[in-house]
Amino acid sequence: MPDQMLAALDMGKGDYKVQKVPLPERTPGSALIRVRQTGICGSDLHMTRQRSERQVVSSGHEIAGEIAELPAGAKSVDGSGLPLRPGDRVAIEGIGQGRACGNCYYCRLGQYVRCRNRNEDTGGGFAEYVTRLPAGCYRLPDSMDWTDAALVEPLAVSVHALRFRGVMKPGDTVAVVGSATIGLAAIAAARALGARKVLASARHPHQAKLAQILGADVVTGTTKGELEDAVKSATGGLGADVAVETIGGHQVDTLDQAARACRPQGTVSILGVSWWESLPLDLMTPMLAELNFVFSNCYSVVDGRHDFEVAIDMLASGRVALRQIVTHVFPLNDIQKGFETAYDKGTGSIKVHIAQH
Repeated sequence: MPDQMLAALDMGKGDYKVQKVPLPERTPGSALIRVRQTGICGSDLHMTRQRSERQVVSSGHEIAGEIAELPAGAKSVDGSGLPLRPGDRVAIEGIGQGRACGNCYYCRLGQYVRCRNRNEDTGGGFAEYVTRLPAGCYRLPDSMDWTDAALVEPLAVSVHALRFRGVMKPGDTVAVVGSATIGLAAIAAARALGARKVLASARHPHQAKLAQILGADVVTGTTKGELEDAVKSATGGLGADVAVETIGGHQVDTLDQAARACRPQGTVSILGVSWWESLPLDLMTPMLAELNFVFSNCYSVVDGRHDFEVAIDMLASGRVALRQIVTHVFPLNDIQKGFETAYDKGTGSIKVHIAQH
């Protein structure tokens, strides 16, 4: 095993340089994973814009790879209890379970992202290798390729927002505000989880097309009132049982839209991130409607199954053809072009992957 690897580090202003760095630190009990494919998340774009100092370790959390080494002297199993061996192909839950202590209050509940004693971040998937605990490495079926494997993480995010935070039930009507990666994943997940009707808004024509392909019955534009009116029309004036807000940013219009699309006593599951900025919000409308506002972040174990397991099953079974959102794939050496493409929606980009096959 080499003692160095290639990693892409932001020099401080969105200028990514691929360079040789030491292999990531092996925290106690961790596995070494050879990265094969990693998605550029919207949060990677936001944090790149906000960053002013040079990165010390690489980012990238939508990771799929191959087990290179397992901890010596330990029987390693993945998060679902399946035995792991070198060479196994895995999707990596690297934010929570792959770094979690396994013993604190939240870990005992399966809420690993809330772990109070997480291992230090040793670097992400924009590099040749990562280290994570075996429990955060979910084995993939042989039939699943690296493109689907690197979509497990964003799909699990939307699964979590619906089945745990949104308490969605089969037969519910779901409204999705926004059709970028997480919005499209929410559309697909809602349909796979048994939604009776799915309605969504989309800003760009290529997003709208994919929203329909992935299961939206109605796709509207983003003009104020469009999605709300479509939802009311489709439900006899009632509104959606669950509305998912996926945009965030420095505005509240889309959150207000989600609230107005929801039926009284329905649930608004908030996936969009407002990025540490205070924003004014009309609370009268949701208060009068007795709406449930819930925030959703990452994934966990729900009813005995991790959201990663549910996402893997959805992708492997073919019930969710999410791979269609991957519009561009770049090698690690071209990661700068990958980020520029992901920023520029005029390129037709939705999900951009960095591949190392």
